[in-house]
Amino acid sequence: MTADGIASLTLRPEPPHQTRRNAAAEVAFGRPSESRVAGHADRIAGTFQLMTALLEGAELAELLTLVADRARHMSGARLVFMALPGETPNTLTIDFANGVNADQVRGVIVRVGTSAIGRAFISRRALSMRVASDPALKGLPPGPILLLPLDTGERTCGVLALAGRPGDMPFSPPVKRQLLIFATTSATLIELAEEHRASRRD
Repeated sequence: MTADGIASLTLRPEPPHQTRRNAAAEVAFGRPSESRVAGHADRIAGTFQLMTALLEGAELAELLTLVADRARHMSGARLVFMALPGETPNTLTIDFANGVNADQVRGVIVRVGTSAIGRAFISRRALSMRVASDPALKGLPPGPILLLPLDTGERTCGVLALAGRPGDMPFSPPVKRQLLIFATTSATLIELAEEHRASRRD
């Protein structure tokens, strides 16, 4: 963490040869695997759980907590958290952390313009990276991390981040796809929850 209390992430892109190996594996094993089917089933189950919670009038915080819980269950990630627009312009605040060292990252502020999390937020594109051995974000271990924009198609309401263990391989393409679909669906449901909360205040 930097002196002004705002952290940034030191990240390295996935090695090109690893990306090629993942792509080659998909070609060689074109038939859906058991893990791929399970990922699809987990995503559908998670989406229905979110929809049910929304229809039952769950508070926004409850829904966000549920998104993080389901994403961790789907991915097997060591740590899952969300980065949501902060009170200070051009910042994101980490919240709804679930997993190892969750208390250490919760409440940390990241700059939109100087962090990988911010890049995912601004570009509205998923980023698959590897945290370097000396990350500035205290509590986040070195290892693979997947940053997914919570994008409704019209705006991005945050970033869903999933971090693996230090020795883990990058998240596989099938898992990435299921998580990206889940993040997109979650963003729409989060927006509906925000609109519902705003209408109750009026």
